[in-house]
Amino acid sequence: MGHHKKAEKQAGGYSMRLTLTAAQPQIATVKRYLTCVGQCTPYQHVVIIPNVSGTLIEVKRPNGGWVKKDEVLFQIKERKFKAALAQSVAQGESDQAKLELNVLKLNRSEELRSEKYLSQQEYDTYKANVAASKAQVAMDQAAIELKKIDLEDCVISAPFEGELSRSYVDAQNFVPQGTQLAILNQMKPIYVDTFVSEKYVSPLLSANRDEIQVDARLIDDASVGQMGKLVFLANEVDKSTGTFDLRVEFENANLEFWAGRGVDLKIYYQTVPDACLVPAGAIHEGNSGSFVYIVNQKGCAEMCPVTVGQTYSNWIVVEGVDKDMQVIADDHPLLAPGMPVQITRSITPPQSFK
Repeated sequence: MGHHKKAEKQAGGYSMRLTLTAAQPQIATVKRYLTCVGQCTPYQHVVIIPNVSGTLIEVKRPNGGWVKKDEVLFQIKERKFKAALAQSVAQGESDQAKLELNVLKLNRSEELRSEKYLSQQEYDTYKANVAASKAQVAMDQAAIELKKIDLEDCVISAPFEGELSRSYVDAQNFVPQGTQLAILNQMKPIYVDTFVSEKYVSPLLSANRDEIQVDARLIDDASVGQMGKLVFLANEVDKSTGTFDLRVEFENANLEFWAGRGVDLKIYYQTVPDACLVPAGAIHEGNSGSFVYIVNQKGCAEMCPVTVGQTYSNWIVVEGVDKDMQVIADDHPLLAPGMPVQITRSITPPQSFK
């Protein structure tokens, strides 16, 4: 990151002292995370279809829009279904009357049978007639229930609150059973689906699912974000890609996420206590790897090799520095080992590292 062009030396050392900014390494508890890109997916996706065939006499929302649960969306002509129901009810009443008559005949036959005026065969016939009538009445009741269901299905309502697509069929058209009329997506809450490398299988499986936190930001507007929870982790890795899929749930109370939109995800999965962090601008890259400059006891810059970890609030986790060291945060072109420095300002760490 830095250039190491040395200032001119006089016979005892450098001819100048650099005025720089420094920072004290911060010890904090952070969470390891992985980053990936996901896509918003409806919490529920339903194709609106009629369960009966008939003439579509009304389309309440031809251009779609936000609808409430149980809001009427489509209306099919009910006349023939009402007539069919009335016919079934009448048939049921007729068969109920027949049952009552057969029960009376059976009761009378029992008296005649006891006095031996009726043969066993005739008695069995009356008994069978009653059983057949009861079965017919039961069938009538089932037929009536089916006709009621058909009549209710003439009114098609939203099964949940969500965003309705435009209507695919206009009013006054005959629609066969199963015709696709529109699509309804539930957006509150909403899912985000993503794929991550198989190297994260073990860390995610060993993590406490309830403690995993997910920060999501819209790809086209990073200022819009939400915190969500992991609700699904695939039970196998896709061998062709070396990835497995995850699903995250977000409340989406303000409808900031929309089906199909892309989001950047940061999935926090493991707590790291006593992590040491320095400002991102303090990291330099050399032939031997990453390093920082610290101010030694002589007031000069000194190289300190470090192992770099993840970034939090523009501070980076490092190994190799002590919390009592003074780390130079500037990337001055004249900064080099042994350069005298004067620290005039210290960088204030954030209240929390995210």
